[in-house]
Amino acid sequence: MERRDRLVNSLHRQLPADFEQAAPILRAIAPQFTGLAAVCLPQYVAQYGLAHWATAMALLKELTRYSSSEFAIRPFLIHAPQATETQMLRWAHDQDPAVRRLASEGLRPRLPWGIRLTQYVTDPAPIWPVLRELMTDKSEYVQKSVANNLNDISKDHPQAVIDWAQTYWGQTPQTTWILTRGLRTLFKQGNPAVLALEGYALSAADHLTGCSLTPTEQTASLGTATTLQYTMTAESGRSLPVYLGYRVHYVRQRQETTFKDFYIKRTTIRPGATVSGQVTRPWRQLTTRKLYSGDHVIELLVNTRVVATAHVKLTVEQTR
Repeated sequence: MERRDRLVNSLHRQLPADFEQAAPILRAIAPQFTGLAAVCLPQYVAQYGLAHWATAMALLKELTRYSSSEFAIRPFLIHAPQATETQMLRWAHDQDPAVRRLASEGLRPRLPWGIRLTQYVTDPAPIWPVLRELMTDKSEYVQKSVANNLNDISKDHPQAVIDWAQTYWGQTPQTTWILTRGLRTLFKQGNPAVLALEGYALSAADHLTGCSLTPTEQTASLGTATTLQYTMTAESGRSLPVYLGYRVHYVRQRQETTFKDFYIKRTTIRPGATVSGQVTRPWRQLTTRKLYSGDHVIELLVNTRVVATAHVKLTVEQTR
């Protein structure tokens, strides 16, 4: 984003100072400059076109076809919310999936890298008409955005999203896919209503015996991977639909921890049957997560409940 802003400032020194004169030049550039790097073009509109709402809206619609205007639309939603919300609803009916996606993605309250739209964090009411229009969209590009928008809203208004999901669940394969993805935060939190909607019960863990999670090695170093064997047996009497996952508690710099959940599989365990398998967790540095030495707790999850625990001592050599 810093690179984007530098490009915008450089463009402004070259383009006409009058935004109405610069707009057609940006439109002509767009088809030849695409992808993530090209977000500088919509950002130019956000930075210098706020006083030219109609021209800016038409230009953002065009630019999003070649890159994405999801970040650039947000200042307009802050400075002219009613007019821009109306425009977003119009875009939700557009024939181009890139434009329809913009209608949803631009309204996300907590869009990563974007300005947080606190008015929708407080009250997501203006978002619902757009999502209602897009819930049956055939484009996966649009569906992912709708799901991510719902997931954003669920962090501040969980019951509203649950009510929404209960209304649309099972209407089409697409709506169910959108909702499953959109409910992911509430699912990981073990919300009973969400688990029930997806066919799982928190109580499933109470009907399992012999649950174990065992690492092949109890020590690890950066650049290696740990393989963990898991097993569990269902009591006789009934089948158990289960969502299997595991949670890694990563050690932070001051020996505090933060966790991340990982998916294993969805399955149904027959009465008296045993399920076993293995997972492999690599230990490598990521731009989004830095590893530190220490005791890493790893938990086996059944329908989001912990049923077994393992420990792996990770050693990370400090570089100077």
